[in-house]
Amino acid sequence: MKTKMIGKKNRNLLGCISIVICSLSSCIPIIHTKSLAVFKNCTHDTVFIGASHYDNIDSVDRQVNPHYNFQANSGIDTTGVSLWKHTDFSRDSFVYPDSACSIDANYLFHNTDTCYFFLITLNDAKSYSWDEIRTKNLFHRWVVMRDKEGRLDRNIR
Repeated sequence: MKTKMIGKKNRNLLGCISIVICSLSSCIPIIHTKSLAVFKNCTHDTVFIGASHYDNIDSVDRQVNPHYNFQANSGIDTTGVSLWKHTDFSRDSFVYPDSACSIDANYLFHNTDTCYFFLITLNDAKSYSWDEIRTKNLFHRWVVMRDKEGRLDRNIR
């Protein structure tokens, strides 16, 4: 009878330890790192850059972000700028000439070796509506392709 008591105590102890371990492991955050693909705006214009996996400006579903502090952009008036209606467009995400910008590297070549970038100058974005920009082709299309070694052109021209 004493051996049954020890077995029952051990079972209860093992059950309590299992519950504590499960509870603690649910509180430990899983570390997830995000890799960025960094590009340089080699144009002479301040631009908004949208990215897509399709060769159509209406399919833009991601915006390229500048590598500098968004608060530094507060001196430029972007009132009335509304681009890419099907994405979370940020009016502060314009990229100055000769500045770095980035996009999530996992998005860049998701299931494809090609990504399309659509560049709209700040002046055009402020002067024209989204429909006028599309119909008058007031944007520049830049195609990025990954080669066999995984390299890609990182200079936006």
